[in-house]
Amino acid sequence: MAHKVHIYDLEKGFDEGGWMRPARTLETTDPEEAVRLARAELDRTGSISAATVRPDWRLCPDLRTYFRLTNVVADWLDENPIEGAWIGRLVEDPAHWDGYGVRSPEELEKHLLLSDYSDLYKELTGVRPRHSGLSMASSIEEIEAAYDRLRDLPADDGPEPP
Repeated sequence: MAHKVHIYDLEKGFDEGGWMRPARTLETTDPEEAVRLARAELDRTGSISAATVRPDWRLCPDLRTYFRLTNVVADWLDENPIEGAWIGRLVEDPAHWDGYGVRSPEELEKHLLLSDYSDLYKELTGVRPRHSGLSMASSIEEIEAAYDRLRDLPADDGPEPP
């Protein structure tokens, strides 16, 4: 259990599959340390591609902490504008998330995983999943396992649309 700060080697760039993979990952249980580590790398390189933070929902006492960790690169970019650069951010208004039934870091983690699963499923099949058996009632482990199975399928062997 730890927040993960992924540091990227901007000189190395992308691998043969077109992915920029972390050169190293730093782990901490302290949210503020995760923010400091990421911001230090962003400051050092001046690039929004230099670091990301992956919060561990179990270590976030509230949604505010989860948002702070997830939005660290967007916050840095707001303070250090780069012409032409843009990065998305999670909405930080709890009322927004309440409309989705999300009131805790665990529920937000589930919601985001289900959204990622749906996006990948659509990418592979052309349609959104129906009757997948996954919902907010599913455990995070169930959702992660289904996502991993889907992600590991070759693109032309994706699931058949219902």
